[in-house]
Formats: sequence, C-alpha cells, structure tokens
Amino acid sequence: MKQFLLRFLRVSEQPAPPPGSEPTLTVFRASERFFYLGAVGWLFKQASALLGLLFSLALFGGGFVGFAGLDAAQGWMDRVGRIRLGPLEIGGDLLGFVQMLELFAFGVFVVQFVISAALLRLGWELRWYMVSDESLRIRDGLWRIREQTMTVANIQNMAVRQGPLQKLLGIADLEVHTAGGGATSEGSESGDKAFHVGRFRGIDDAEGLRDRLRLALARHRDAGLGDPEDVDHADDEANLSMATGKPEEPGDLLAAAEALREEARALRTTAQAAFG
Repeated sequence: MKQFLLRFLRVSEQPAPPPGSEPTLTVFRASERFFYLGAVGWLFKQASALLGLLFSLALFGGGFVGFAGLDAAQGWMDRVGRIRLGPLEIGGDLLGFVQMLELFAFGVFVVQFVISAALLRLGWELRWYMVSDESLRIRDGLWRIREQTMTVANIQNMAVRQGPLQKLLGIADLEVHTAGGGATSEGSESGDKAFHVGRFRGIDDAEGLRDRLRLALARHRDAGLGDPEDVDHADDEANLSMATGKPEEPGDLLAAAEALREEARALRTTAQAAFG
C-alpha cells in the first residue's frame, strides 16, 4: 500500500540532500514517539465518529444494534415500527432506507479507518530532516509537500520548545530562525515568516542538534561567513591585496593603503600636467 500511495501522491520517499552538504550530512526523521503522539489524536477522532455512528444505529434500530449491546432498543423498534423525532415521524419504507444509510455509513467508516491509518503512518515517514555544517533541509506534508532549505551561516536564533505531552514522551521541537530566510517549494506558506523559521518537530535530541548547529555557526563566523559586515571587511582586504600585490595580513593593510594613496596622487599630478 505504501508504494501505491507514493505513486498516487507523486512524491519521492526521500528528498534530495542540499548541494555541497554530503561530507557532514546527517539524515533523520522525527522520533517514532512523535508518530505515537499524532496517533493519539487520530484515535480520539475515530472514537468520536464511531460513537456517533453507534448512537444513530441505536436510535433508528440498524442491523448492528444487537452487536452494539442495545437489544432492548432493537426490540422496541420491532414492536413500534416507527420513530418520532419532534414533528417528524419515520416508519415503514423510509425507516428501512435510513437503516440502509446507516449500514453504508458504517462501511465507509471502516474503509476510511484503514486508509487514514495508512496515511497517518506515511505522513510520518515522509517527514525528513537533513542537517550538515553548511545547510539544512526540512520536508513535511502529505497532500502538499513542503521543502525548506536554509543556510547555516544565516542562522540568527534557535529555540527548543517542549509541551507537556512532549516532555512526557521525551521529545521536543527545535525552531531555527534565519536572517536571509530559506528557499521553499510546493505549498509554502505566504509571507516572509515562512522563509525565516524552520521547525524540527518531534525530535529525540533537540538540544544536541542545537549545540551542533551552534558549533557550525561559530566556525562560519570565525571564517567571516556569518556576519555580512565581516564578509564586506574580508572582501575589502582581498581587493586591497590584489591591487598592491601584498599578502593578506593585517600588518600590511596600512602600508597598502598608503601605497594606493601615493599612486592616486601621482596619477592626479600627471593628469594635471598633461591637460593643463
């Protein structure tokens, strides 16, 4: 069924990694306990729908009333042969038609129970997280796949969030906020907020992942890649070194600047002498 659903949804089982991330790339899913947490909410919805069906079967005397343990209600419906709901009285052929609808609804419930259970599991399996020292990629969604790619050097803030149920299960969420945003595809949210926040939901070691990203970010900033001002400063040093032919050392910057100034003065003097 899994392969059939993948072909039906036209989605690959695993996304492609970000370019240039292979040397330090780590690929993982959300914790399986995150799947169990979602399954609890799904079971609650299914139980609510089933109770509604059983109540309807008890009220109108459907064929599964005896199975539901409501034999007394079934016997009462057999004797009366009709039921009154306020000003509306249902009986005879109409009551039989209602009972057929109930049986059909019960069959639909069974089918959707099986399919929704498979989709719940598939939705967890299609949630992927990819982390390297250079970039991040998050993919989630089932009907609308959403992929988000962010650069580690652009990370501005990270926050670990953990609700009561998550704390009980030993999982947490990690929110990553970036300065320049991240690229998204297929069903991304509108507005700038979607491009600035990435969420690793329901992971086992959110604090460990945060510490890893902090170390990678520190290496980028030490290399002059984390702060735009640092990047501009590094570019100025590189351009100055190319113009003077001197090595890129802090001690030579002042001398290189003085040499450029003297060359500029010489060029101006030559131009004034040539053109009067």
